Parts: sequence; C-alpha cells; structure tokens
Amino acid sequence: MTFEKRIHMNRRTLLRSTLVGAAATLVLASCSSETSLPDGALGDPNNAQLTFWDNNAGPDRTPLYEELIRRFEAANPGIDIQYVGLPSDSAQQKYQTALAGGSAPDLGIVSTAYLAPLVAQDAVISLDDFMAASPQRDEYDAGILESARESGGGEHLFGLPYTSNNATLWYRADWFAEAGIEPPDTYDEFFEAAKDLTDKDDGRYGFTIRGGAGSIYPLLQYMFASTGIESFFEDGESTLNRPEMVDAIERFAALYDVATPTADVNNGFPQMVASFGGGSVAMMQHNLGSLSNHEKALGDKAGAVALPRNEDGKRTVMTDPFPSYTVFKSSKHQAAAWKFLEFMTSQESQAYWNERVGQIPVNKAARSAPEFASMPSVQAALAALDDPKTVLVTPPDYLPDFGKIVQVQMLGQWQKVLIGQLSAQDFADDFAEKLDRSMAKYVARQGK
Repeated sequence: MTFEKRIHMNRRTLLRSTLVGAAATLVLASCSSETSLPDGALGDPNNAQLTFWDNNAGPDRTPLYEELIRRFEAANPGIDIQYVGLPSDSAQQKYQTALAGGSAPDLGIVSTAYLAPLVAQDAVISLDDFMAASPQRDEYDAGILESARESGGGEHLFGLPYTSNNATLWYRADWFAEAGIEPPDTYDEFFEAAKDLTDKDDGRYGFTIRGGAGSIYPLLQYMFASTGIESFFEDGESTLNRPEMVDAIERFAALYDVATPTADVNNGFPQMVASFGGGSVAMMQHNLGSLSNHEKALGDKAGAVALPRNEDGKRTVMTDPFPSYTVFKSSKHQAAAWKFLEFMTSQESQAYWNERVGQIPVNKAARSAPEFASMPSVQAALAALDDPKTVLVTPPDYLPDFGKIVQVQMLGQWQKVLIGQLSAQDFADDFAEKLDRSMAKYVARQGK
C-alpha cells in the first residue's frame, strides 16, 4: 500500500461518529482545577499568564471563547488568559511573523491546513504525553485524533482538535418550495436547479460560486464529490488533472456569470453569505460553521443538505480543514496551557461551543447535548457520513506547502478560469504538477 493511500485509509474513520440520545447538562462544577500532567511538564499548572491566539476571530465566535475563558479563570484563579483574536485570512502569516520575531503566543488555534509547516519548524510541542496522562483521553474521537496526528506528520499529536466540520450545500427552502423542486441529491439535479432558479431580471441567481479568498478548498470538495475520485494521489501521481476532473472544473466554471452573480469572481465568504441571506442567490456551498449566519438572516428559510452524489450514486466527501489547539515550544507555561486545553475540550465546553456554531464535537460525550438533534445541517452531515456509499477523501495537509498551494498559488489561476483567461485543462495540469512536486519533496525528506 502506498504512503498516500495509507493516509487515505487511516482517515476514513474521520467524523463517522453518530449522535447519542442522552441529554448533557452544562455545569460549572465539572470545570475542575485539577488535572493530571506528565513528568517534566514545563511551568506551574496553577499559576500563569497565558497568551491565547484565536485564528478565526469575529462577532459570532469571539464571545464564545470569552465566555469559556471566563469560566476557566473562575475555576482557576491563578491563571490569566489573554485572548487575541486574529482574522482568518491573515492568521497563518501572523503566526509566522511572530515566530520570526520570537514573540509566539503560549498557545493558539491552528488549522490543519497550516499545522505541518509549524511542525517542520519545530515550533509546537507534541501533546502525546499530556494526552496519555489526561483523564479525558478516552472521551476524544479516536479517528479525529488520528487525522490530527497525520496532519502533523503521522507520528505525534501536535494539535488537539475540538470541532469537526463538513462541506454543506445550503439552499433557500422557500425558493425551492415556490419552484416545486426538491433540494439536489445529485449533481445533475444541482446544475438543473441552479439554472431553473436564476432570474437575472429579478436579481436572482441559482448559485454563488466562490472566486475570491478561500475558494480552492470548496472547488476541490466539488471536484471530488462530482467525480467520485477517492484520493488526491494514486500510484504516486496527483489525480487532479484526470479527464473527469477537467470536465468537472469546466462544468462548474460555466455557471459563473450565467447562474451566479458577476461579482463572484472576487467574492469570499462574507460576500457569499450576504448574497445568500440577502435574497440574491438560491444556493451556496460552505461548511457547517456558517449555520449561525444563515439562522440570523433567514431562520427556517435556510435548508441544508450534504454535497450531492455523483452519477454513480456515490457520495465522495473531502474533509474540511479542522482547527486544533496547539502549544508553542517557546512557552514557559506549557503545563498551564495544557490545563486550559483540557478544559476547552471537556464535555461541557465542547457542547457549549459546538452547539452554538452548529458543528460536531470531538469530545464524544458532548454529542449527547439535545440541541444537536434539532440541527438539520448537522443531521444531514452525519447521515451522509453514515451512508455506506459515502467515501471520505483526505486532503494532504501533511505536505508542508499544501496550504500555500491552495490558499495562494492557485487562487489567481481559478479566477482566470472563471473569466475565460485560462482553460480548465491548464489549471488542472498546473495544480497536479504542484502537488506532485510537493509530494516528491515530502517523500524524499521522510524516506518513504
């Protein structure tokens, strides 16, 4: 079995957990000031001032962290948490700037999309010994922890994940009802609905296609979902420029400025969610994390389904990058930092945070909270993942430059495809070549 195939198979269990039926009670009493630490843990676990960076700050999520920090500090009066919120589009660069200047935080949230470079720089510590000593160690989803290990190189746990996300097709339930059509379950149905629900004279479009910041991950998720290809690499070569992938790119790009707004070529998440909530578009592709945005704007008019099946009836789900708590090697307070992370991934904290953002807790005990059962988006994601026909595709986050490729290098190329300045074939060939070079370098370094 090839190295990349082994990674694909190991992470097939990611997110295949189902909700359990018992109700969870949120109690501060569980926020104990006691914890178990491995020998040699650096610093006093009960007295520290910790700087904590959030890589996706904003009005929806910052208050959640502030509330959890308040609870933690109440239970641990000797520890002070200094919260620093970073914009998601500049968080990776801010981490790198801080490392270069010797001013890294004690701990922070890092996406799997850029965890590997931090590991390669020896900037974050392994959490394996802390995890082994933790009384919560058996509460965490083993599949998600395995994915976190692989994101950091496959051997050690450098980031402790606290939430699982899923690509979702959000749709205007009222528009679909008015048109007398069901939300799409296949990609043929998706393209047909995008066409049927477009009325440019009335300022309505069937879909909003992401062309600006953050557009490559959803493009990849669509590519794998619509083709049924199950891995980024097969026989040592990237699958991204296979003929069926090129056809999928062409079909998707053809929606632009026909069944989508013209401004989409530059639009990122804020503009897309504004168009969807403001009554301009019928469908948008985004992960579970945008639930609160849609609830505020549309209430029960916002529906959610898993990304459609391909023509073979198979659902191919490329997992979304998930955030993890990391402890930086330069911190003098690693014991207290772990104590905070353990609290943040406890049953009660996990239920509080994930209920409010509509995502899936990594702490399995937290999934018993009754609120999850009433979230159609979460239920749709879990139903798709529990479907025996569903195949999970794991992005190669372990490649140190994968994040740079998808976040920077291919963004402008995708925009050129949308406006007709670059062919889908040339785009796919360029993408595949970059991944092949990256894999070759990684394999050479690892001696695989």
